[in-house]
Amino acid sequence: MITIPAEPSHLSVFLFGAGRVGTAAAELLRRNDHELVGVASRTPSSAERAARFLGCPVIPPEEGVAAAELVLLGVPDEAIADAAGRIATSLHAGTVVCHFAGAFGVDPLTAAAGLGGRTAALHPVQACPDVATAIERLPGSAWGVTCAADLEEWAEELIRSGLSGLPVMVAEEARPLWHAAAVTTSNGIAALLALGEAILASIGVDSPAAVLGPLAEGTLANALDDGGGGATLTGPIVRGETPTIARHLAALRAHAPHLVDPYMTMSRTILAAAARTGHLQADDESELRSLLGSS
Repeated sequence: MITIPAEPSHLSVFLFGAGRVGTAAAELLRRNDHELVGVASRTPSSAERAARFLGCPVIPPEEGVAAAELVLLGVPDEAIADAAGRIATSLHAGTVVCHFAGAFGVDPLTAAAGLGGRTAALHPVQACPDVATAIERLPGSAWGVTCAADLEEWAEELIRSGLSGLPVMVAEEARPLWHAAAVTTSNGIAALLALGEAILASIGVDSPAAVLGPLAEGTLANALDDGGGGATLTGPIVRGETPTIARHLAALRAHAPHLVDPYMTMSRTILAAAARTGHLQADDESELRSLLGSS
């Protein structure tokens, strides 16, 4: 018989693994009237650091799981299955075990599900460089949720009321693409900035990040306000200005030849986005593909 977990309004919570997202999620739950029964981690120092931050004791994983209605696995992706296996025999029926990995659904939690636990994958779409920043940024962020159908309402309420987030249901088989979208966006923005900074540095600009930062903020604001990145593409590639791109390439070859290939790669990405969203005339697209070596 499938056991329905306790209502997600006042849960006893155990944190196993003191990663950034797990620790931040535990703290947000604590602030929203959930009880932290304890924390355990791979090393005593990380467990003690998280316990001090969260104001809860360090306890053995088996003890923490036995006392909890919700178990948060704040461990690296490759350790999720092992962690689930370690705690499985201590679970009470209906205890929910969650991990925070983006690319995986509930499959790595099979050992916990097999012994009466309920399982969910909760992945926040947010950049969390440290615990304090994660606590600031997670409220208002989207969370990719994968769980059994009868647990969806429970998980949605936990994210809304306990984490102040936006739940988005993601099918098990779609998790890799969910994660790919998040990684491409986050790392892609950083990579674009890094290339622009390198180009400015090649002409002696001392603080390229200060120059490009407001531009990046404005571009992101435009996308959020006006229908997304595809709808707000602009610039010489989108306008089909092949001579301008040729001038860029000539200058790079003369002054920063090591940046030619990165520039062309990024320009081909912009060209593909412009073509995919219908911004380009066929003749302009053909000329640009020829210049940039696109197939």
